Amino acid sequence: MTTKIKIRRTKNADSRTADENLGYEALLEDTQEHLRDVQSGMILLSDMVKQAGYDHDYTKMAYFDEFAENVLSEHTNEEFISADWYQKHIFEERHHLNANCPLDVNLIDVLEMIVDCVMAGKGRSGHVTPSYLILKDPSILERAYWNTVKLVDEHVILEEDE
Repeated sequence: MTTKIKIRRTKNADSRTADENLGYEALLEDTQEHLRDVQSGMILLSDMVKQAGYDHDYTKMAYFDEFAENVLSEHTNEEFISADWYQKHIFEERHHLNANCPLDVNLIDVLEMIVDCVMAGKGRSGHVTPSYLILKDPSILERAYWNTVKLVDEHVILEEDE
């Protein structure tokens, strides 16, 4: 995604950074600008979440014959997860965090995993299975948090006053 959000300095939107002689109009202008900036950032993230939803499990369709063969054949769980299709699935998709967590995991990946597990559980067995939602490595959440900070930051361009 190449969307860039251009923002300008809004130092007068906060008492910690505001000019010493801050006036009402400057406070109002920078506060309104900051609100627009946050709205733009949230729209950016929501667009990314939507794209993750559209792309979800694309490997099942891209390799459908392999997927079908793996699902429809008699096999043990170990054989299923060692099959070529399943390995492609977990290494090409970003949301299988317990099987293959990307180094740049982000909160969008975490949300996709949560939604996937809820939908799969409800749709297949009628209930959510909490054990599928437990991250084997709890540090994934902290890494996802900081990678999301970096992701948003990389999409923001600060336009300096001329």
